[in-house]
Amino acid sequence: MSRPSILILLGILAILTPFSGLPAAMRTVLVVIFGGVVLGIGIAERSRAQRNAASPAQKPAASDSAQTISSI
Repeated sequence: MSRPSILILLGILAILTPFSGLPAAMRTVLVVIFGGVVLGIGIAERSRAQRNAASPAQKPAASDSAQTISSI
């Protein structure tokens, strides 16, 4: 299951938790767990996005390599 799918599922569970019929203490624990997982996924996604933006692995264009070969 992908991270966006997990976030959607956790959002649905967080919305449905108050209507679950569980005791208030159990609902509180579930909401804290759901929030912690959402926070963890959010931090992981942000660090992945920053890592990808900081080190773009781009290959040189074909015209760049042709210019280098012709200048030799």
